[in-house]
Amino acid sequence: MGSKKRRFADDGWALWIDGDDRSTIYLNEWINPKGRSYVDISVRVYGAKEAKSVNFFVPFEVERNEITDLSYMLADSSALRALFNTNGKVDSEKNKYTSELRYDNRTVSLINLTNEFTEIKKVAYGTVIAVNFEFIKDCITSDEAYMIFRIPHKTLDKIFAPVIDVGSMLDKINSLVLSPMISEKYGYSIRINEARLLPPEINEIEGLLEQRIKKALVTISLSDEYDMNDSTCYRIRRLEAELNRNYAPAGYDCSDVITYQWVEERDFNLKAHYNFYFTMEHNKVSKLRMLFYLIIVLLIGV
Repeated sequence: MGSKKRRFADDGWALWIDGDDRSTIYLNEWINPKGRSYVDISVRVYGAKEAKSVNFFVPFEVERNEITDLSYMLADSSALRALFNTNGKVDSEKNKYTSELRYDNRTVSLINLTNEFTEIKKVAYGTVIAVNFEFIKDCITSDEAYMIFRIPHKTLDKIFAPVIDVGSMLDKINSLVLSPMISEKYGYSIRINEARLLPPEINEIEGLLEQRIKKALVTISLSDEYDMNDSTCYRIRRLEAELNRNYAPAGYDCSDVITYQWVEERDFNLKAHYNFYFTMEHNKVSKLRMLFYLIIVLLIGV
């Protein structure tokens, strides 16, 4: 094998609810190695009428204008089918702050995030996004509420950013003699409510490590040019390009994309953290390296 590149990202996320803290968290990763990556963060709050606030810690800085509420996009039946794999319906005429999402014989309140009840605060190296449920309490019509928003995933952008090879000339020549192939390997860890990876300001929050998170689900969509370690996946499918055409992030190419899903669910011991780890690999042949490789092979042959 020729040149090898390895990079790693380790993200520590946090979710805590002031009030009834039963929840499920969903992270939907749109990985774009050639552009900008995004993550959709969704939370199902099971005791929405008793919740005072829902809070997220994001392990990098996020500006208010980088947060995109996705609730209105679910009015598109194609987006709804892509997300829930069912024929649901969104009634967006209920009130200013919430809609009703109906699917699979259930009705939940869909939170329409606005600046009026969403606070953004920089904490340590990251950002806290706090949603004030007391402000919209009279608008929540169901015990269950669902909220979903999108932010750029800046830690993934860093590991996929082009890097100039500063290795010695001897190392470069040696790798060329072996092969013109470039092997890029990436590791990515998602840790949710894990104290060792959170800043002190977050760990000091009362009740953080007592949160009853029933389930954590991670979805990664990535070009089929990349090999994913999918041995622990519970579901793999080709991304439905037509269904996601208007829902995917701007500039994201939905063609030839594979979607992988991992899930952890607990009926007992809900007061715990979640940990997911993924590896991705991309092998490619550089045209310039191929040219040098052929020249070196010819010279050695002579």
